Amino acid sequence: MTRSVGLLLLLCASAHANPIDAFGFGSRAPAMGGAVAASSEDASANYYNPAGLVRGHELRIDVGYRYAQPILKINGHDLGVDASRGFSIGLVAPGNIGPFRFAFGVALWLPDQRLTRVRSLPFDQPRFTYYDNRVQRLFLSTNLAIQIVPGLYLGGGLTFMSRTSGQIYLRGSVAVSDPDASALTTRIDVDLVAVRYPQAGILWDATRNLSFAVVYRHSFTLSLDQQFRIDGSVGNPGLTPIVANGFFSAHSVSTDLFQPWQLTAGAMVRLRSRFLMTFDLTFARWSEYPVPAADLTLALDIGQFNDKVNLPPKRAYPDPGFHDIVIPHVGAEWRALERDKLGLDVRGGYSYEPTPVPEQVGESNFADSDKHTFSLGAGLELKNLRPILWYPLTLDVHLAVTYLPDRVNRKLDPLDKVGDFVSNGAVVNVGLALRSRF
Repeated sequence: MTRSVGLLLLLCASAHANPIDAFGFGSRAPAMGGAVAASSEDASANYYNPAGLVRGHELRIDVGYRYAQPILKINGHDLGVDASRGFSIGLVAPGNIGPFRFAFGVALWLPDQRLTRVRSLPFDQPRFTYYDNRVQRLFLSTNLAIQIVPGLYLGGGLTFMSRTSGQIYLRGSVAVSDPDASALTTRIDVDLVAVRYPQAGILWDATRNLSFAVVYRHSFTLSLDQQFRIDGSVGNPGLTPIVANGFFSAHSVSTDLFQPWQLTAGAMVRLRSRFLMTFDLTFARWSEYPVPAADLTLALDIGQFNDKVNLPPKRAYPDPGFHDIVIPHVGAEWRALERDKLGLDVRGGYSYEPTPVPEQVGESNFADSDKHTFSLGAGLELKNLRPILWYPLTLDVHLAVTYLPDRVNRKLDPLDKVGDFVSNGAVVNVGLALRSRF
């Protein structure tokens, strides 16, 4: 029973947002600081702005690979936060019905280590809560976009995540004097339940050189629901049971993954024929973040011994106190080389994400810092290379470094078992992608 309860509790975890929020999709967008709400029309628009899917006229298929390595420390000790790595795959399929233009898009992020991961940490254990389980997630987004009038586009769709629900059952009898004579059968039921949340965007090309965008991404909470129950009798075989038809159960519900709702306003300005600047400003509603702890309910019936056992009440956890934040992004793209057979784009960007986590003065120890992300990249476009290459192909690469400066957390209680601590670190994000147009 102890091992089964331990397994149940091990499956109770907390994490925040998803790997695309943390590290971006594709390679062009991360190179531009994620400021592409008004300029994306490839498969990355499935995340950054679904309305951009219908801006282009070609069928697009994008494939990429990304690796992000967090190097996060508390009091100078690296916590060994897992890397995030995997494949991004995207499709944009435009179409026409008479004068009516539309486009369908789908984007998939597929981790190459595991499709999902859950784990449990004590409420007061120091951890970088912002990067906890969010890097190990399967991400699937499907969208539809339409052109309302030339230059005005509207799009939206659903993103799919999965949560876990499981039960462990033991049934039979427990022999008191001879444990080997116990007869227990085990049943484990675990289900992956799909969770959907919507996103929508609008894109307006005000002129050839100026575009505006607004994007909404809904919040979602993935709950991890696990239950352990043992039913049976306690006694010796052939004798009247000491406890007949008793049971013990433990039911745990916890937050497995949380993403705040987000509203982004974006703009793209083409200063010259070969140079454009992009700007995004995102509001993230982190104040709705739930308590990252398991709600554990215990129950039992052991007959005449019920009054001998006092089950502990549910533990009351303090409100995490996260607050809303505003995240600015800025990006630039310069067509450095333009030839008949190839073109070269050079990109750069910056974003600043203030931490939503309050100073840790009580029993919780959620480590986090403000995040300064500096990025750069390039895109090599190959064109008019028939018969070797019949359709344009672009190879994108990017490097982004997120710097987390020192943040000091001073405890109010001088006897706190963790005490004051300093968090800091960096995240290195590299990737490449192939973007094709047909």
